[in-house]
Amino acid sequence: MKSRVTIHQVQGKQYEVWSDYIARGTFAKDEEGTVKQICGSGYISNDLTIRKMIACRWGLKSFRR
Repeated sequence: MKSRVTIHQVQGKQYEVWSDYIARGTFAKDEEGTVKQICGSGYISNDLTIRKMIACRWGLKSFRR
């Protein structure tokens, strides 16, 4: 069971972000279709936090838009 999908932009790339209530985590999918879990055992919804976690998981230099 998933929450609504939101779009977030990090360094010019767009990422789809959603929370999965069964897996108890927040996931992100990049433009190429790669899905990674950005938060485990909980959910995040703040835009800045989501962008920071995306930058961390994809190894980007900055979390800026």
